[in-house]
Formats: sequence, structure tokens, C-alpha cells
Amino acid sequence: MSNKPAFTVKSKNYHFFVDSQPSDFLLMNRIQSYQKDQSVVDAYGELWIFAFANLAPNQLFIRHGEKSIPLVGPWGIFIGDYSLVEWQVKKGGFSWQALTSLKKELPLELRGKVFLVPWNREAPKNTDELFHNICHNPDKIEIESQRKSSAVALKTKNFIDKNYHENTLIKTVADELNFSWAVMTREFKKSYGISPIEYRHKLRVFKALKELSSGMDVTTALSESGFTSSSQFFIQFKKHLGVSPNNYHYNSRRFS
Repeated sequence: MSNKPAFTVKSKNYHFFVDSQPSDFLLMNRIQSYQKDQSVVDAYGELWIFAFANLAPNQLFIRHGEKSIPLVGPWGIFIGDYSLVEWQVKKGGFSWQALTSLKKELPLELRGKVFLVPWNREAPKNTDELFHNICHNPDKIEIESQRKSSAVALKTKNFIDKNYHENTLIKTVADELNFSWAVMTREFKKSYGISPIEYRHKLRVFKALKELSSGMDVTTALSESGFTSSSQFFIQFKKHLGVSPNNYHYNSRRFS
């Protein structure tokens, strides 16, 4: 077995790599810096992520409905598939780690959910232990992704989740749902903090990331994720991941 990671994504601020133990995890380390206070919306599509960090006061906040929860000390956040999370981050930098898996499906009770959980400063040994700990943690907080309850925004999100890989104009999505484009876009952004097209870009980028992580070539990953323009794909990939997809290195021998 090769000692090299299965894949790496490197930029000046962070890198991904696969840890050798436990073998069913992908482990990401990230050192993040911000030049100003800002809001950041994360959405990973088919991927789920468990992120954890030991945070200083007045550094990071997570939006829970109309409220913001300050995160101080050791915390973990579980972000299920097709979930959105909005952060309020302060100027400066901090480091965090995250776990995910390309192999393990989520149990039903975690699908599409976001949970904030106290973190005991130890990484779980495997995905089964992680899922069990989250499901049975009495102190977990289920995060409400919508700033304000909106049936229009939820229907739009569900439609995009199912059809993001299709070559469909956002205006056509509104027509399919019998909404005006203006109403649909306004309601979605009010509820989730980003526009429908920004959300779809995120789903496509992380679908491409998942396919590249499985050994797929860049051209096929572009097509499979729903992008029809290579230039748009490269722009969005670099925007969200900090590197070109051509700099995404996969070691196919890692699991052989």
C-alpha cells in the first residue's frame, strides 16, 4: 500500500488529505483567514461533513433560524447531505478539521440535518462511531437552516437538490414551480443567505470534487456535475476550493 494520501487539494490557506487511520475517513485540515467580518454559506450537496475546532471567543458564530449562536471552546458541527450552514466570521484566522467519507451512507436520522454538538477533543475512530455519537448525544442542537420559514424557498431548494446536474435555466426552475423568478430568488436568498444559482454552483462543485476523489478525470467530472462550460467549471471550482481542478491530485493506488 502506498503511504501517499489518496488525494490532495492545496491552496495557500488549506489542504485536503486522506488519513490512513481510520481508513473510511477523509480528513481535511484547514487554516482559514478572513480580511474582514463576513457571512459565509456552506453547502456540500451529496457530501456530508463533520467539522470540529477549539474556538476562541468572538471568532465564529453559526446562524440558527433568526439567531446567531457564538461558538466558544471545543465544538463539532455535523452538516448532512444537501444542507446549508451560514457562518458569521470575524476578521482574523482560525484552524479546524473535518471528516467525511465517500463510501459510507448516512443513517436516515442524519440525512439533510445539521447538528451542533459538544466535542470531546478526540476524533472518532470510524464513521459508525461518529454517527452513533451524534444520534445519541443528548446535548446536540439541531440547526435551522432557514433564516425565515418560506415554503417557496424550501420547494426551490428541493427542486435544485434533485435536478442540479441538469442544464436548466434558473428562470425555468421558477416556471416549473409556478413562481415568478423575482419572488423565487428573493425568497431563497432571504431564507438561506445565497441565491438559487449560487446554491446550484456549490452543489455542482462538490459533486465534481466527489467524482475527482473517486478517480474520475476532470472532463468527465465537469460533465457529471452539470457544468456545460469548462470555463465556468474552472471559475467556480477555484472560487469555492481555492485551486484549479487540474491541481487536484488523486493517488489511485491508495486503496489498492
